[in-house]
Amino acid sequence: MTPTDRQLDELDRRLLMLLAADGRAPMAELGRSIGLSRTAVLARVQRLERAGVIRGYRADVVLPGEAAAHRARVGLVIRTPDVAGYVQRLRGLSGVTEIETVTGEFDLIVLVSAPSAGELDVVLDRISGWRETVRTTTWVVLTRYG
Repeated sequence: MTPTDRQLDELDRRLLMLLAADGRAPMAELGRSIGLSRTAVLARVQRLERAGVIRGYRADVVLPGEAAAHRARVGLVIRTPDVAGYVQRLRGLSGVTEIETVTGEFDLIVLVSAPSAGELDVVLDRISGWRETVRTTTWVVLTRYG
């Protein structure tokens, strides 16, 4: 049976976003994030697995009617003595999956994924708005090979 939008409520969608970011998150932690008990989260995850919404161990999420996630690499030039604190703030943003320090023109390269271009834009605007962020350059991923 193919899932429909009517079968996914707001809690399901929030749970799926959390699992997409960290497919190995403990049920208790997921429950605290969305306001449900560990048992209730486990029941939802099992239902989503049976429905084919969660297809694998990594929580490979397929939402009905939505295209694949939008991905972008973002080069950041920052000005702060507390790089570790800045990185910690980045980690707290939804969709930030990789953060690397690099040599050359940029201080950091960040991978950001979002279910829509609009949500990707929200994350990018947030990073750009931080006072420590001097400049960003964004490369939207068109094709991913492996």
